[in-house]
Amino acid sequence: MRVWIALLLPLGFALSGEGERYLYLRWDPDRQQALLSDGTPLPPGVHLEPGQYVEWEEGLWKGKKTWQPPQDLVRTWTPQGAGRVVFSHERHFAALGAKGNVCQTCHATLDRGKAWPSLAPSPALEPHGRASLGRFCAACHDGRTAPATLEGSRSPLKTPIFPAWGKKGARTCNQCHAPIDHGQDFTAAHGERVERQGRRACAACHRGVAQLTPQDRALVYSFRQAQLALIHNPDDADAFNKVLPNNFCAYCHGLDGKAWKGKD
Repeated sequence: MRVWIALLLPLGFALSGEGERYLYLRWDPDRQQALLSDGTPLPPGVHLEPGQYVEWEEGLWKGKKTWQPPQDLVRTWTPQGAGRVVFSHERHFAALGAKGNVCQTCHATLDRGKAWPSLAPSPALEPHGRASLGRFCAACHDGRTAPATLEGSRSPLKTPIFPAWGKKGARTCNQCHAPIDHGQDFTAAHGERVERQGRRACAACHRGVAQLTPQDRALVYSFRQAQLALIHNPDDADAFNKVLPNNFCAYCHGLDGKAWKGKD
């Protein structure tokens, strides 16, 4: 588990690119110090949780209700001619309902080569190049495989996973590729669309808070506490194996009690 922490540090810098309006708080386990994602030490008197987004406003750093799980390993790709792809391990663990051995579901074959055969039903439905991991994703994202059937999964999801192939511009593309109006700061800012229409616009693509059960809320709180516990004890196996409910909003709104009460 210490490997995850070590890998997280450079990712923190990579995810906060030049020109972004919002930063987030990360924890440096070597220095035992809270840092902003651009490497700046947290100013004295600013009280934030690791992972929480902040905004510079009126001469002060002000915390936002959005965060990203501080122990998550995130990879971002910006392919030409398509929206960026942000791969979150924690979001996939949430869909699978487990960690531990479930990692091997992907990693047993992920590192064996850089060219992937197309699994699309026809060449016309393959939008990814030979070296694109989009082809690898289709091993599960094939429109037929249900998360509950994957090895090591404890997922309640019995319906097939959306496919990672289709004609360019198909609706399924936006399941992985961020739309044009989702800029780098969209997680923290929620964009102009949300400001105008509230969460209804989000629910068109993302699983919303209306589907949360009391058990889901308990999972969100437990996961949040576990992420913070891992900062101080990376070998805490119980904390490491906590997962989010399979709800897209839970990833970013773990800090936002108002969101979990079903309010805009």
